[in-house]
Amino acid sequence: MNTVLNPPWEINKGDIVKVKLYEYHGLVVEKGVVLSDKFNDENTMFPCVFVYIFGLNERQRCFPHQLEVLSSIS
Repeated sequence: MNTVLNPPWEINKGDIVKVKLYEYHGLVVEKGVVLSDKFNDENTMFPCVFVYIFGLNERQRCFPHQLEVLSSIS
């Protein structure tokens, strides 16, 4: 595996993140906090985390391409 194309996903519980949500009317960007450790989704087999999204007041499963870490606890 080429680590330049697929770098390890460095995200931790408690990190503040920017979340890209792809809605029917376009891209929406919100901020949130990571609620869970990384896990592999049993349907897609891709790594993901649960994120509480401040603007929506809900938690969603998010994948690496949706998240940018703004502030890390580590």
